[in-house]
Amino acid sequence: MKKFAIYGLAAFAALGFTACDDYEEPNPQPQTNPQSTVLNAADVKVENALTEGGEYSLEQLSNEGKNIVVAVVSNTLLPEGYTLQPVLEISANDFSTSAVVPASAEAVEDAEGTYNVLVNPDDLQGVFYNKISKSSKAKEISVRFLLNTVYDKQVATVGGLDNIYGPFNMTVLPFPAGMVIEQNYYVLGTINNWGVADAVKMQHSGKDPYDDPVFALYVETTSDWWWKIVPESTVAAGDWTDEDYSQFGVAENGDSAMAGLLVGKNEATPEPGAGNIKEAGAYVLVINMEESSYEFIPAADYLYTPGNSNGWNHGACQVLATEDHINFFGYASLNGEYKFTSTPGWDGINYGSTGVEGQLTKDGGAGNLNAAEGLYWANVDVARLTYTLTAINTIGVIGDATPAGWDASTPLTPSADFLQWTGTVKFNATGEYKFRANDGWDINLGGNEFELVQDGGNMATPGAGEFDIVLDLSSVPYTATLTAK
Repeated sequence: MKKFAIYGLAAFAALGFTACDDYEEPNPQPQTNPQSTVLNAADVKVENALTEGGEYSLEQLSNEGKNIVVAVVSNTLLPEGYTLQPVLEISANDFSTSAVVPASAEAVEDAEGTYNVLVNPDDLQGVFYNKISKSSKAKEISVRFLLNTVYDKQVATVGGLDNIYGPFNMTVLPFPAGMVIEQNYYVLGTINNWGVADAVKMQHSGKDPYDDPVFALYVETTSDWWWKIVPESTVAAGDWTDEDYSQFGVAENGDSAMAGLLVGKNEATPEPGAGNIKEAGAYVLVINMEESSYEFIPAADYLYTPGNSNGWNHGACQVLATEDHINFFGYASLNGEYKFTSTPGWDGINYGSTGVEGQLTKDGGAGNLNAAEGLYWANVDVARLTYTLTAINTIGVIGDATPAGWDASTPLTPSADFLQWTGTVKFNATGEYKFRANDGWDINLGGNEFELVQDGGNMATPGAGEFDIVLDLSSVPYTATLTAK
């Protein structure tokens, strides 16, 4: 990328950005408001200067040495010694999350008191890549900004911090990617006797692979287990091809490392080596195509939830189940600090806090996770090291076998630890029912009373009359006991 001067300061606070290629991180100063602004917010006029429906090619603008004019600001006659400084941020999701981009204000010739708010394409590329999307596809984003007046390091915001100009929309075409990340990747080798056409597809979220470059697969290895990775285009061809990045392996053929860097086929490496796992066992093979990395993680059948709510006792905690050894889910009663573990002890992988909500780390020295007291539906992705907790506020019985039919749940009452939910329900002679949480269908249990599962099928009525129900969520499988009154 070309280097442009960064005009002015740009931050709501001291923020840092991760570099993209040779993108230079901005080093803004913290914003302060020690003085009153010299501009009256009611008099300042801001007009959107972005081309409606236009596409901004960052590479082309960078090559031409042009900045992007985001807005035109007028009626800004400043006393001598004062300068104007925009504080600009971008978002792809209506500012539920956002990122600050260095911006500048440049006086317009022959138009006193008028300024263009400018963004450098390289600066926008760097922040877009690190904070919005890794994809090289065009994407619509929103732009908004504050205006500061600056005099001798004294900063004041025009109209205060709530006086935000915008949002304005623009479509950004980022710099092209150095390597195309395909939508799907496959494993071949001992797992399928090296057949390219029938390589085994890895699990993926289905998102844009530049936004989610992680692919994973549960594998059972022998003590002499060979492997390589191929993209979807190679599998579609049905055989090995001479295209760059048509296969991925390791630098040295026979490398037995359980983690390392992937080497793609290219001019420098016309034939990547095949990995050779020497340890028989059950693993989850995780590759990150953005980082060109791989790792074989010991596969777990359950995740455990030791913490304050159970005295950090693995034997007393709830477990999360899985269908693919990658995504785990289930109910957990939490009260303050806790962790996820891959074994009923501390000798496996212990998942702790990165300090960022929703993200996990396998670092054994990581801090504990934290949740307010209550019952939660937990989802954990051990390949992407992410998790979500959904607070459970209600659980009820619903169906055409119940008094309110499929329109409303008959509520149950939780125990003190939220793990048993009880109530009396009058069932019809015919019909079906199941259990659901939070009066919605995202979290529901069905199948049969002895082995309730998420999204399980409807269950037949136990018969006409009143039944006392005990729904037990303390262990897997979840169960329901129905006793006729």
